[in-house]
Amino acid sequence: MKGIIHRIIFAIAIMAYILPVYAQSGVGKLGGRILDADTKEPLIGANVVIVGTEAGAATDADGRYFVLNIIPGTYDVRISYVGYGTKIMKEVRIVAGITFELNTELSSSFTTDEIVITGKKFFEEKSTNTVKVLDSDQINRLPVKGVEKLASLQAGVVMAEGSGGADGNATINVRGGRGGEVLYIVDGVPQNDLYTGGNNAQVSNSAIEQLSFQIGGYEAKYGQAQSGIINVTTKTGEARYSVFGDVLTSSFTDDYGYNLYTLNLSGPIIPGINDHTIFLSGERGWFQDANPSAIKLEIPTKGISRNDLPNNSSSVWRYTVRTYHNLSPFSVRLGANINLRDSRGYTHSYAKNNAEHNPLTKSGNYSYSARISQNLSKSSFWNLNVGYKIFDQESGDGVWFDNIEAYGDTAVNRQFYGWDSWPAPQGTRVSLDDVQLFFAQGRVSNGYTRLNNSTLSFDLDFTTQLDKHLVEVGGGFQYNTLRNYGLAPVTIAIDNSTKSLKERIALQSPFYFGFDITGKEFADEDFKEQIISGDTKEYFTKVAPRNPLVGYFYIQDRFELSDLVLNLGLRYDYFDSKADVVKNEEYPFIYGDPNAFDEADFTIKDPEQYFSPRLGLGFPVTSSTVFHAQYGKFIQQPTLINVYTSQNALNNLVKDDNFGLNTGNVNSEITTQYEIGFRQIIGDNFGALNLTAFYKNTKGLINDETRFFYRAEGGQRARYYGPANTDFGTIKGAALSLNVSRISYFSFNIDYTYSIAEGTGSSTSSSTTAAFRNTNGETPKVIAPLDFDQRHTGVVNIDFTVPRGDLGVFEGTSVNVLFSFNSGRPYTPLLQQNITPGGGSNLGETKGYVNSAYGPGTQRLDLKVEKMFEIAGVFMTPYLWVENLFDADNSVAVYRSTGSPYTSGYLTTKEGLALAKQRGQSYIDDYTSLERDPGYFGIPRLIKVGLRVNFAGFNF
Repeated sequence: MKGIIHRIIFAIAIMAYILPVYAQSGVGKLGGRILDADTKEPLIGANVVIVGTEAGAATDADGRYFVLNIIPGTYDVRISYVGYGTKIMKEVRIVAGITFELNTELSSSFTTDEIVITGKKFFEEKSTNTVKVLDSDQINRLPVKGVEKLASLQAGVVMAEGSGGADGNATINVRGGRGGEVLYIVDGVPQNDLYTGGNNAQVSNSAIEQLSFQIGGYEAKYGQAQSGIINVTTKTGEARYSVFGDVLTSSFTDDYGYNLYTLNLSGPIIPGINDHTIFLSGERGWFQDANPSAIKLEIPTKGISRNDLPNNSSSVWRYTVRTYHNLSPFSVRLGANINLRDSRGYTHSYAKNNAEHNPLTKSGNYSYSARISQNLSKSSFWNLNVGYKIFDQESGDGVWFDNIEAYGDTAVNRQFYGWDSWPAPQGTRVSLDDVQLFFAQGRVSNGYTRLNNSTLSFDLDFTTQLDKHLVEVGGGFQYNTLRNYGLAPVTIAIDNSTKSLKERIALQSPFYFGFDITGKEFADEDFKEQIISGDTKEYFTKVAPRNPLVGYFYIQDRFELSDLVLNLGLRYDYFDSKADVVKNEEYPFIYGDPNAFDEADFTIKDPEQYFSPRLGLGFPVTSSTVFHAQYGKFIQQPTLINVYTSQNALNNLVKDDNFGLNTGNVNSEITTQYEIGFRQIIGDNFGALNLTAFYKNTKGLINDETRFFYRAEGGQRARYYGPANTDFGTIKGAALSLNVSRISYFSFNIDYTYSIAEGTGSSTSSSTTAAFRNTNGETPKVIAPLDFDQRHTGVVNIDFTVPRGDLGVFEGTSVNVLFSFNSGRPYTPLLQQNITPGGGSNLGETKGYVNSAYGPGTQRLDLKVEKMFEIAGVFMTPYLWVENLFDADNSVAVYRSTGSPYTSGYLTTKEGLALAKQRGQSYIDDYTSLERDPGYFGIPRLIKVGLRVNFAGFNF
């Protein structure tokens, strides 16, 4: 605790010297012009008020007005003028960083009744890039749960079928970018983990007020992402109390055990006082099979035939708290988003004998935010955001988990003698499975890891409206504390009667920081000990955590006229990993002890600094057509798992070579993007058509490469492989979006994208095999389709909703249909493939270029049907939710020798036929079962029934 307090004080002290910085959550703007309906003259002094808030403005001499610093959400806007009829504009959606232009006319002929009309628009006409926005009502109707899955409805987004399962965070690729290139922000706090790059946040659908997704071209205030920004704004308390409950289950309809329970509370903290409100959300999920497969698990030799996968469960808790406090002249918003998750990972090779050893992961993400805001005048305001986030994760074998001494101890793990285990430290290995294809009982998941990463962030912005210019100045600062521990525990059972635990772990040269050598205790400083008998060398038994610093500053001018939007911005990024870097990769031992890595062989990595220009343009071609274009450079710092190295691990180069290793010499990745498009209103504002073309160039992408080194001058050359900025990519395509409003209760939207994604590598490990095999020269690089190059992707969503009071018994009925389709993903075809554990994946040459073949496409239809009833002021909505309605067997992977997800074809080859004849029918049955891997398929048909209860609008 003392260390945390010191870090907070340190960060606050630094902030005192920083120029104003920007809150990444973002706020929106409302603006427009109010005219006399008869004379078309401007109305001077007309009042524009956002209902339910204190925000508002009066029109000037030209009838114009603007309201700044609006929290994203959907509002009603009241427009009034003395002697004129009042208008209420419904469904005015405010989006972060975008101006909602609301122009209207008031009539002096109708002065008594309020006129209520919709202000809904089908695109953000003042945006200069591609933005997809979903509000709480839309999210509630869709047959989709999860932030990434909601984002995947946007044109240009690729998500593998079934990715993320029932409870996890799915991986999405945006416009040909790699996974991990999207920044997730929840209530102003970035949720990506600096070490792994992944999104750690989960927010209940019922707690989301608005989700906005920007695909490239985002303004200078956003950074640390090459492909997109997902901005989640959670709900706030309202002036009246409400209670919301939701129960969703598949316990009566299938074998997968989906159960989700949600409870929300909202209202004033003190009854009758609207200046202090609170929103609370709690969600509990239990999923017996968190990632079910479209095919059954069938292993005839064991008598196994089941729909659900064994030990593939997950348990989640999600909490959201948000309070609002009007402390005039300040407003304060406090928030917390917490999600806890225990999950098992299905391992197909364990399914016959050993499913209890499927790996177990326990994680918690704790995100806290505070936002203080002050409107200095009607045209200027500032916001301060303070965020603190902790991500804690522990993973290990499903049986032994954190008992690392038991993994390989045959006295404890008596079934560890299996032929397929890691080399048994004691005794003779005896097979426990006659066929020896599936791993035998007792096989452990030989990996134990711990992460504990925290981020303290400060963001401050100042915004002012100067005539037609909305000027923003800002930046941000993050202080991070990263702790990591990784160990393969099996071999530490060797000599457990003669050596201490520390000594046995040290002999493995593990990679860790922020922990002691056992991974059980936090460490805040380096500490060396002589712990191996007879060895005078000292080993690190405690390693201090890493404390990377992230900062940025930007200035931005948004120039807005009625017929032009010009967005100009410049962003400065600062990233200091404070990483140890090997001074000389060719002669790594040259500066100190020639037989070991020591401090003399390292230097501290220099901070990275980048300037990124951003330019966006939007203007109407006609009264119903808006053109937009953008250019921008986007920087993303490397995931630190590819940067940080370990002196213990580097010492292995003294005697060994040809293994994976970090040297710290990795820099940020850079994307340059261009976009051009137009948006066309259809008919009398009942729909809109969007067409966008885009081009992206990425460079400095990280992938493994071979590195050659000498242990001494004139010595023999050796090699290892590790991450480097060696890859590049080119992505181009076009996206089409059609949105149509309600016509006789129907509305629909269509999103389609055609794109080509090519480059030299699809991930940080796609060249690992080539780097491992390379014995001379550079690691081979070939420009080819990327692994996620799906040329055609599309989504069709049709909604049929009957409002209350319409169509008799059908009132309150809603039917939502979601159809998604994708073309296949590429793969490199092989002449032959043997999936036997230890048998190798390629027993012959490739029969084509890299990623020259494409697997089958996918398509599925999801359905949600609901009917709302009102009983004594309580709204009750039973509903049916069906995923993959037609039970399509969509594949997510194929065998590279056949292009099929069902078989590798090995048993039809000469070698396979000979082996099958020798081993008999049991071998054929088990090999066929091993080939039919449920992980190669998406979800089956999932039928869930639910009930929502909403008791809203009451006071005590």
